[in-house]
Amino acid sequence: MDPSNNPEIRKALEEVPGASLAATNNLITSFSRPLSRRWLLRGAVAGAVLTSAGALSALAVHAENRAGGSTLTEFFSILATGEALFVTFYSHAIANHHQLGLSGSALNALEAIRAEEQLHFDFALSQGGAAVTTHFSMPQGQDTFKDRSLFLQTQQLIEDLTNGALLAWIKDTASMGLPRLAELGGQLMQVEGGHRVVGRVIMGADPWANWGFGPVAVDHFTDVPAAVTAAGFLTPKSGNDFEFHPVSPSFPGVINTSPGDL
Repeated sequence: MDPSNNPEIRKALEEVPGASLAATNNLITSFSRPLSRRWLLRGAVAGAVLTSAGALSALAVHAENRAGGSTLTEFFSILATGEALFVTFYSHAIANHHQLGLSGSALNALEAIRAEEQLHFDFALSQGGAAVTTHFSMPQGQDTFKDRSLFLQTQQLIEDLTNGALLAWIKDTASMGLPRLAELGGQLMQVEGGHRVVGRVIMGADPWANWGFGPVAVDHFTDVPAAVTAAGFLTPKSGNDFEFHPVSPSFPGVINTSPGDL
């Protein structure tokens, strides 16, 4: 699926950073405020921190994060919120795998992806970020996890937006003179690109890998909340409210579980 032909992504791009940004202004503002201990605990959920070994292996990221101050707190909060959305999305797909016709290697892949998204969420928290919300919506609501084609369409939308967001992360952190954080964006983008291809394999797309170059989705990483809202993921309401619950970040075969494992 070419994201430029996807109406939801086109809508997101048209509205960033215009009218849609106003709808997420409270989110952006809360990212920029000093985070209270209560809010951090709420965002962290239970025990969502890196191991001491993982934290030590990421000292360069820590140093650049401190240098970036509140801007990078905002970045890691946006990242944490996105990763909470992804864990929620894949958790519901796994819980409804029979209805979605997912089994065997396809189901195993989704379980691995969910663990990887939890790893990313935990890392974002370890850098001072916090999920601004733990409740999400889906563009197609409950039908997302009842209809296989809708699920896969939504999966591709999520991964297309994620890859575009991380490209903006790389550009922004590089322009800020933070090479290790730019490299971190590349590490995340490598994994999310793989998730996109997994979805295409499950849907039987031909070819499985169809991007010569990744598309530019947003100009700056701080545009991401507006794009995600415009795409239909940040407007929960009765009947379309999916709550984040943390999962284990461990899964058989998943390696490189901290950004220092190079």
